[in-house]
Amino acid sequence: MKKPLPRFTSDDEVEAFLDANDIEDFDLAKGALPRDEWFQRYERFAKDSSIHLRLPSGLLDAVRAQATKENIPTQRLIREYIERGLRERKGAAAPKKRA
Repeated sequence: MKKPLPRFTSDDEVEAFLDANDIEDFDLAKGALPRDEWFQRYERFAKDSSIHLRLPSGLLDAVRAQATKENIPTQRLIREYIERGLRERKGAAAPKKRA
């Protein structure tokens, strides 16, 4: 059984929690901010950098369809996918050294 996720009062608390815990041990549906409320807090931060990304049209169509299904902007969904991918890679085991 997964542990309940604690409530946080600041972004610093969230960062410290993420650095010290494996979030897969926690029930992410309990205790966390609802997605819309989390994004309202997140969106207040300045986006001071941008990228240009070329994608196959089928992939972009699929991302747009998913964003529409989730009722969020396409760029926000792409940013969420990037963040999730980075978190997953950070949590992956370190590569083995060659002998």
